[in-house]
Parts: sequence; structure tokens; C-alpha cells
Amino acid sequence: MKLFGIGYGHRQAARLTEVERPRMLQYALYRLGNLADAEDAVQDAFVRMYQRMAGEGLEDRNLTGYLYRTLANVCVSRLREAGRLQTVPLDGQTDTVEPETENLEAEFRRISQLFDGIPDEQAEVIRLHYYGDKTFREIADILGVPVTTAKSRFVYGLEKIRRKYKEI
Repeated sequence: MKLFGIGYGHRQAARLTEVERPRMLQYALYRLGNLADAEDAVQDAFVRMYQRMAGEGLEDRNLTGYLYRTLANVCVSRLREAGRLQTVPLDGQTDTVEPETENLEAEFRRISQLFDGIPDEQAEVIRLHYYGDKTFREIADILGVPVTTAKSRFVYGLEKIRRKYKEI
């Protein structure tokens, strides 16, 4: 059942944008490690949602799931691009980052080290639960897996992180 086009769909999307943006930003930050990139990724996800609404429409069942799947795809694309393209500041200065951003990025690096070595599907469930503030039912809907699978990925991922943390 296609619902979103002009009118109701835009009001629903505007409300969702306001409610989900902070959690999506946090999720993207922990995927990308950079606040500016995270803001761009979240904006891209919302733009894609509105473009799809204007075109073929969206089903009303799980707009939040669509947004998080889109955001996850945007993040993965940006990470792939970053692996191929390396930039160096032309003036050699790197001290233009605000202190709060530095703290967030340092936290990202610490968390990324813990996620290294665990399967992506487990890391994704953990990110969605902690940084996206999603329930296991919502995570299952977003990822298209049963709730029990989402829960087991979460538990196994945390076990691996705990073991790795003890080794550090």
C-alpha cells in the first residue's frame, strides 16, 4: 500500500525528520567518525526519502526502517569512498576542529577499535541499539531479520567486545 506522496506523507516525514534526526546523527557519527560527514550522511538520507516520496512513493509500514537502511547504505558508501580517496589539508593545519568534535571523534576511534574484528552484522545491531536507540523489534524490521536473530547478534557481538576489552 503506497501512501507517501504530497500532503499527509510530507507531514509524516517532517515529523519523523524532527524526531529521528538526533539519533540518526549519533548513529552516523559512530559509523563515520566525523561530525561533518555524519551530518552530510543524515541529510543525504532525508533527501533520498523526500525524492522517493516525490517519485514512486513509499510504503507507510516502516518509514523509520527505510531511513535507517538508507543511512546505513550512505555510511557504507562514504566509508568505501574514503578508503579510495585520501585527502591532505593543503595548509597542513589540523587544529581547526572544535574541542567537542575532537572528543566525539576520539570516542569514535575507541569504539571502532572495539568493533574491529567482530562481524559487521553484529556491530550493526549494537550500533542501532545503542546509538540509534532502537528496540530489537525495530532493528529486526530495519535489517529484515527475525527478532531472535537481532537479539543473538547483539549478544554475540557484545561477548566478543567484552573478550577483546579484557585483552586490552
